[in-house]
Amino acid sequence: MGFRDLLKRSVKKALGREGKANGGSSSSGGRASLPPGAVAWDKDITPTRHGQVVADGVGVAIFRIDGGLLAIDNACTHEDGPLAEGECKDGVVTCPYHDWRFDVKTGQCLSHANRQVGCWDVEVREGAVYVTGQRTKASPERGGAHDDGMAVLTRNLDEEGT
Repeated sequence: MGFRDLLKRSVKKALGREGKANGGSSSSGGRASLPPGAVAWDKDITPTRHGQVVADGVGVAIFRIDGGLLAIDNACTHEDGPLAEGECKDGVVTCPYHDWRFDVKTGQCLSHANRQVGCWDVEVREGAVYVTGQRTKASPERGGAHDDGMAVLTRNLDEEGT
Protein backbone atom coordinates (compact mmCIF):
# COMPACT_ATOMS: atom_id res chain seq x y z
CA MET A 1 0.00 0.00 0.00
CA GLY A 2 1.45 3.36 -1.05
CA PHE A 3 1.28 6.61 0.87
CA ARG A 4 -1.58 7.94 -1.25
CA ASP A 5 -3.64 4.81 -0.59
CA LEU A 6 -2.95 5.10 3.13
CA LEU A 7 -3.94 8.77 3.03
CA LYS A 8 -7.19 8.00 1.21
CA ARG A 9 -8.02 5.25 3.69
CA SER A 10 -7.30 7.56 6.65
CA VAL A 11 -9.51 10.30 5.22
CA LYS A 12 -12.35 7.86 4.58
CA LYS A 13 -12.05 6.44 8.09
CA ALA A 14 -12.00 9.91 9.66
CA LEU A 15 -15.16 10.79 7.76
CA GLY A 16 -16.86 7.54 8.70
CA ARG A 17 -16.91 6.42 5.09
CA GLU A 18 -14.47 3.56 5.04
CA GLY A 19 -15.06 1.55 1.90
CA LYS A 20 -16.92 4.35 0.07
CA ALA A 21 -15.16 6.55 -2.48
CA ASN A 22 -17.66 9.40 -2.31
CA GLY A 23 -21.17 10.12 -1.20
CA GLY A 24 -23.22 8.13 1.21
CA SER A 25 -24.11 9.10 4.71
CA SER A 26 -21.92 9.82 7.63
CA SER A 27 -22.79 10.73 11.14
CA SER A 28 -20.58 12.02 13.87
CA GLY A 29 -21.37 12.90 17.42
CA GLY A 30 -25.15 12.82 16.96
CA ARG A 31 -25.14 15.27 14.06
CA ALA A 32 -27.37 14.78 11.05
CA SER A 33 -26.08 12.53 8.30
CA LEU A 34 -24.74 14.14 5.16
CA PRO A 35 -27.01 13.99 2.12
CA PRO A 36 -26.02 11.48 -0.59
CA GLY A 37 -23.03 12.76 -2.56
CA ALA A 38 -22.08 15.44 -0.02
CA VAL A 39 -18.55 15.34 1.39
CA ALA A 40 -18.78 17.75 4.35
CA TRP A 41 -20.92 20.35 6.08
CA ASP A 42 -20.24 23.92 4.98
CA LYS A 43 -20.05 25.16 8.59
CA ASP A 44 -17.28 22.65 9.39
CA ILE A 45 -14.81 24.25 6.96
CA THR A 46 -13.38 27.47 8.33
CA PRO A 47 -10.41 29.67 7.40
CA THR A 48 -8.33 27.74 9.95
CA ARG A 49 -9.93 24.27 9.69
CA HIS A 50 -9.68 22.83 6.19
CA GLY A 51 -11.59 19.89 4.79
CA GLN A 52 -10.01 16.58 3.80
CA VAL A 53 -12.41 14.56 1.70
CA VAL A 54 -12.44 11.88 -0.97
CA ALA A 55 -14.03 12.73 -4.32
CA ASP A 56 -14.05 10.29 -7.23
CA GLY A 57 -11.52 8.19 -5.32
CA VAL A 58 -9.04 11.08 -4.94
CA GLY A 59 -8.08 12.94 -1.77
CA VAL A 60 -9.24 16.55 -2.01
CA ALA A 61 -8.44 19.49 0.27
CA ILE A 62 -11.15 22.13 0.71
CA PHE A 63 -10.28 25.64 1.90
CA ARG A 64 -12.42 28.61 2.87
CA ILE A 65 -10.93 31.63 1.12
CA ASP A 66 -12.59 35.06 1.05
CA GLY A 67 -15.83 33.49 2.29
CA GLY A 68 -16.04 30.89 -0.49
CA LEU A 69 -14.85 27.30 -0.79
CA LEU A 70 -12.02 26.22 -3.08
CA ALA A 71 -10.73 22.68 -3.58
CA ILE A 72 -7.42 21.24 -4.78
CA ASP A 73 -5.80 17.81 -4.73
CA ASN A 74 -4.84 16.96 -1.16
CA ALA A 75 -1.55 15.33 -2.23
CA CYS A 76 1.43 17.64 -2.72
CA THR A 77 3.21 17.01 -6.03
CA HIS A 78 6.50 16.64 -4.19
CA GLU A 79 6.03 13.66 -1.88
CA ASP A 80 2.23 13.46 -1.52
CA GLY A 81 2.08 15.48 1.71
CA PRO A 82 -1.47 16.22 2.94
CA LEU A 83 -2.08 19.82 1.84
CA ALA A 84 -5.23 20.15 3.97
CA GLU A 85 -2.98 19.83 7.02
CA GLY A 86 -0.81 22.74 5.88
CA GLU A 87 -1.10 26.40 6.79
CA CYS A 88 -3.16 28.46 4.36
CA LYS A 89 -2.53 32.20 4.30
CA ASP A 90 -3.67 34.70 1.67
CA GLY A 91 -4.84 31.90 -0.63
CA VAL A 92 -1.54 30.01 -0.53
CA VAL A 93 -1.23 26.67 1.22
CA THR A 94 2.13 25.39 2.44
CA CYS A 95 2.71 21.64 2.47
CA PRO A 96 3.40 20.49 6.04
CA TYR A 97 6.15 18.10 4.88
CA HIS A 98 8.67 20.18 2.93
CA ASP A 99 7.12 23.65 2.62
CA TRP A 100 6.16 23.55 -1.06
CA ARG A 101 3.57 26.29 -1.65
CA PHE A 102 0.45 26.18 -3.85
CA ASP A 103 -2.03 28.83 -4.97
CA VAL A 104 -5.38 27.40 -3.88
CA LYS A 105 -7.30 29.34 -6.57
CA THR A 106 -5.24 28.04 -9.53
CA GLY A 107 -3.42 24.96 -8.21
CA GLN A 108 -0.11 26.44 -9.39
CA CYS A 109 2.98 25.45 -7.44
CA LEU A 110 4.80 28.57 -6.28
CA SER A 111 7.87 26.58 -5.25
CA HIS A 112 8.59 24.71 -8.49
CA ALA A 113 7.25 25.53 -11.94
CA ASN A 114 5.10 22.93 -13.69
CA ARG A 115 4.29 21.00 -10.50
CA GLN A 116 0.67 22.11 -10.10
CA VAL A 117 -2.02 20.27 -8.19
CA GLY A 118 -5.45 19.64 -9.66
CA CYS A 119 -8.37 21.97 -8.92
CA TRP A 120 -11.90 20.80 -8.19
CA ASP A 121 -15.31 22.45 -8.49
CA VAL A 122 -17.21 22.84 -5.23
CA GLU A 123 -20.89 23.61 -4.61
CA VAL A 124 -22.79 24.26 -1.39
CA ARG A 125 -26.45 23.24 -1.30
CA GLU A 126 -28.58 23.48 1.83
CA GLY A 127 -25.46 23.66 4.01
CA ALA A 128 -23.82 20.57 2.48
CA VAL A 129 -20.60 20.65 0.43
CA TYR A 130 -20.36 18.75 -2.86
CA VAL A 131 -17.21 18.26 -4.94
CA THR A 132 -18.72 18.21 -8.41
CA GLY A 133 -15.78 17.52 -10.70
CA GLN A 134 -12.13 18.04 -11.47
CA ARG A 135 -11.45 21.32 -13.29
CA THR A 136 -7.69 20.95 -13.90
CA LYS A 137 -5.23 18.06 -13.66
CA ALA A 138 -2.19 17.75 -11.43
CA SER A 139 1.36 17.34 -12.62
CA PRO A 140 2.19 13.62 -12.84
CA GLU A 141 5.74 14.27 -11.57
CA ARG A 142 6.68 13.45 -7.97
CA GLY A 143 9.81 13.93 -5.89
CA GLY A 144 12.49 16.58 -6.08
CA ALA A 145 14.40 18.99 -3.89
CA HIS A 146 13.16 19.72 -0.39
CA ASP A 147 12.43 23.29 0.66
CA ASP A 148 12.31 22.67 4.39
CA GLY A 149 15.83 23.93 5.09
CA MET A 150 16.97 20.64 6.61
CA ALA A 151 20.15 19.12 5.26
CA VAL A 152 20.28 15.41 4.60
CA LEU A 153 23.53 13.93 5.87
CA THR A 154 24.89 10.82 4.20
CA ARG A 155 28.02 8.85 4.76
CA ASN A 156 29.68 5.93 3.10
CA LEU A 157 29.88 3.18 5.72
CA ASP A 158 32.41 1.19 3.66
CA GLU A 159 34.92 4.06 3.77
CA GLU A 160 34.56 4.37 7.56
CA GLY A 161 35.15 0.69 8.11
CA THR A 162 31.86 0.03 9.90
